[in-house]
Amino acid sequence: MHKEMKRSVRVKKVIGVLLAMLLAINLGLSPSFAAGSEGNADSAGVSETGKQFKVIGYYSGSLFNEPVEKLQTDKLTHVIYAFLIPQEDGGLVPLEKPDQLRELIAQAHRDGAKVLIALGGWSYQGKPLVTVFESVAASDEKRALLVRNICALVEDYGLDGVELDWEHPSQSSIGNYEKLVIDLRAALDKSGRELSAALNGAWSTTAGPEVSKLMTDECLKRFDYINVMAYDMNNAEHSPLWFAETSINYWLARGVSAEKIILGMPLYARPSWNQYRHLVAENPEYAYLDYVASKPLESYYNGLNTLREKTFIAMKKAGGVMLFDVNEDTDDETSVVSMIHDLLSRTDGSSQKELKRYVSVILNGRELAFLREEGYGVPFIDENNRTMIPFRKPVEAIGAEVSYDKDSRTVSAVKGDVTVRLTIGESVISVNGREEAMDTKAVILDDRTYIPLRAVFSAFGYDFTWHGNSNTVYIQEQLQRAEKSDKI
Repeated sequence: MHKEMKRSVRVKKVIGVLLAMLLAINLGLSPSFAAGSEGNADSAGVSETGKQFKVIGYYSGSLFNEPVEKLQTDKLTHVIYAFLIPQEDGGLVPLEKPDQLRELIAQAHRDGAKVLIALGGWSYQGKPLVTVFESVAASDEKRALLVRNICALVEDYGLDGVELDWEHPSQSSIGNYEKLVIDLRAALDKSGRELSAALNGAWSTTAGPEVSKLMTDECLKRFDYINVMAYDMNNAEHSPLWFAETSINYWLARGVSAEKIILGMPLYARPSWNQYRHLVAENPEYAYLDYVASKPLESYYNGLNTLREKTFIAMKKAGGVMLFDVNEDTDDETSVVSMIHDLLSRTDGSSQKELKRYVSVILNGRELAFLREEGYGVPFIDENNRTMIPFRKPVEAIGAEVSYDKDSRTVSAVKGDVTVRLTIGESVISVNGREEAMDTKAVILDDRTYIPLRAVFSAFGYDFTWHGNSNTVYIQEQLQRAEKSDKI
């Protein structure tokens, strides 16, 4: 599925759910959520088998002219350099930018990141590479020569492994694909190098593309991990959130262990082929959307919030994420690589049990992060299974003035013509003097006041959407949401 992206570069390329759904989530966060806390074998950044959560960036050096120094290798675990082109006789097309690859390897290794090289891709000089792969893999002699040439290049450059990107084997060639995988695996094992593969996503746990169904168990067990291309499904459904989860579920059902499944995420739009960085340069607000009515073609893509949700799903169910292509990222506060790094840092040391309780809050399109080191407190679920959040930070974030009367133990928030009051320990909320019963109450814990999220924000005219798969709550001002819909 990398085919359309490469082509584009060459030509310049569920109804909102009430927050009550949080009832099923036990959000008792432990102190291990503090950034910088010691990790363990069951942490967010480290899987249950002790392997690190991978953050992989495809770097298509032959298709972009971005300086290596801009790549945030200190926030990546792997870089996959694309592409190494095979020839039908078992040879390799010389790299277009050999110095660039050496510079990339030196920088990545200084930052503790590994560098693999991607063999293949969709096409070369306008011609699909599938026929080249079919020809060379069918011959024992040519296949052996190709493997020797690949290993020689890996040794010469000091690469850490190879990504096989044969798009795609067919019913008639899957046997030879398997032979190539077995031979390449055996050769790379001699020097302790990695072998990964670019494989397709799937639209359900059992139903996927024929090329995914063809992939043999013998191949799967020889890959150190697989980069799942959960994108390019079609234009309007280019890479939706649900597709990420079904793609992970498919390969889990095929018997691939979670830590070996890397979720691929795109940094480009369809059908416009606009790059994420270019959309954001046009309007910084586009970083937080998934659709722009661009001209002459529309742009369906993944903005920061969707990519954060996908990353969180991968943290719970898989072994990492992969960005195609990392050159299309920004280098400011809208950077996708930085967002992923921040999320991993914030949850470092969290067990899988704790991770499942972690909640992201998106307020008017922007993440409202609750960090223990800030001293505001973190959300939790009370005895009535209602979400409680620290009072001051979110209420001030919507422009309300906050006060607390110690004598009456009453917290107040005023914004415009709306005044909300809650008394600690009482199940009543007062909105402009009109009292309404709540099924929970404001409380004080660790010298911080916590309020029932839905009751307070509803009073100020906000709606809620809950994404259970990613533990994300979207809080949106009703007027602002209407205005955004009008623009779209």
